Amino acid sequence: MSWAEVLKSLCFWGPGALIAGVLIFAVYRLADKFIDKGISGVMDLGCQFIAAQQAQAASLAKMAQGTEGLRDCINNFVNRDNQEHREIIILLKYTRDQLNGMTESVDAIADDIKELKEHKT
Repeated sequence: MSWAEVLKSLCFWGPGALIAGVLIFAVYRLADKFIDKGISGVMDLGCQFIAAQQAQAASLAKMAQGTEGLRDCINNFVNRDNQEHREIIILLKYTRDQLNGMTESVDAIADDIKELKEHKT
């Protein structure tokens, strides 16, 4: 396409082509001016976002390390508590057996006292 044909097409389109050309040129200049600033702003925002995500990942990793020890502590506490309960249950059974034995002894003593009172009277 030669320049003559381009000019002929522009003349055929008339003032609309001239207005369209000026608008296209203005948009191109504005885009050239603001896109550069916009891209640098978006890049700064992206870098800040990535830094925030890295800090969050680091804090989550620290929290995960802390919970690993927590699981072991809870298991130790529960097992220790169970052992203490077992010891208490064993002690209660022993005490019950001793009380049952004492009850039998007290019953035997009470029977002996009754017999002695009967013999005296």
